[in-house]
Amino acid sequence: MKAYRLIKAIFPKKYFEWLKKNLTYASIDIPEEKFSFLALTYSISFSLLIFTVLLVTGFKHYWYFSLASFPIIFALPHLFLILIGDKNAEFVESVLPDALQLMAANIRSGLTPDRALLFSARPEFGILEKEIRLAASKAIAGESLEDALLSIGERIKSRLVSRTFKLIVDGMRKGGELVNLLEQTSEDMREIKLLKKEISAQVGMYAIFILIATGIASPLLFSLSSYLIQTMYSVGKAINIQGAESYTAIGFLKLSIGGVSPSFIQLYALLMMFSSSIFGSLLVGILQSGKEKAGLKYVPFLATANFLIFFLVQIFLAQIIGFITPSISIR
Repeated sequence: MKAYRLIKAIFPKKYFEWLKKNLTYASIDIPEEKFSFLALTYSISFSLLIFTVLLVTGFKHYWYFSLASFPIIFALPHLFLILIGDKNAEFVESVLPDALQLMAANIRSGLTPDRALLFSARPEFGILEKEIRLAASKAIAGESLEDALLSIGERIKSRLVSRTFKLIVDGMRKGGELVNLLEQTSEDMREIKLLKKEISAQVGMYAIFILIATGIASPLLFSLSSYLIQTMYSVGKAINIQGAESYTAIGFLKLSIGGVSPSFIQLYALLMMFSSSIFGSLLVGILQSGKEKAGLKYVPFLATANFLIFFLVQIFLAQIIGFITPSISIR
């Protein structure tokens, strides 16, 4: 298609190489040009939709939000692609010890290593079954067993899986018995899995604290400060300020009506909450699994919670203050 050729001309070659690799990791069998075309089409469509909605509702900064939404929407499919690849790798890491144990049992029962590899492919292993069958077919077709085992980790985005088969192959080349290597590696992987669970449980309180700080405390404080500025601005505008004076004093407060507008403060608060949602999610990902990318799945939920709490608190404050002081009009 002409559209695909145009897409290939727009984006750099390294982008398509990265995309092809991650499509493989995610087990998504579509051309990388088609994926880019769909992502670009969706991002343009949703950006125009956001532009129209903000324009109709009379939002002042509709241009900024519409332009900022385009790269974010375009990045979302790529983010989901990365998360799917990581999820597949996590699943393979969880079932690989059972697959190695089954292969060792097949060899002990008298099967040749290539046949033992083939019969260790079970449906419950998910995408690992496909990789094991592919490696077994290579070994049966005449390729060396070492190369066939190493190929299992090529289509899975897991350093642990790649290193596991590399260690097994290194042990085979140095004269180690394959059955013992498989059983020992399987046992070591189970111990690593238990150790990761213990570490995750120990740092769980830190992750909860970060989620509370970024998901509840941050929007609450931003909402209170933003509403306070709006109130001071409205009261200051209602007071007749003499001549060149730029502010007036009420008690110990000095209310400025110049400088930064409340709408800018609100925009700043929204941007800061979105940024804190991203960095808070990355910190949670590091604490839970040692990878920043593992926390990206929390960004949409954390950002949504931030915005909901922010606007709900402002509505609540407007109702309470309006009930207590009905004579003051807050703009």
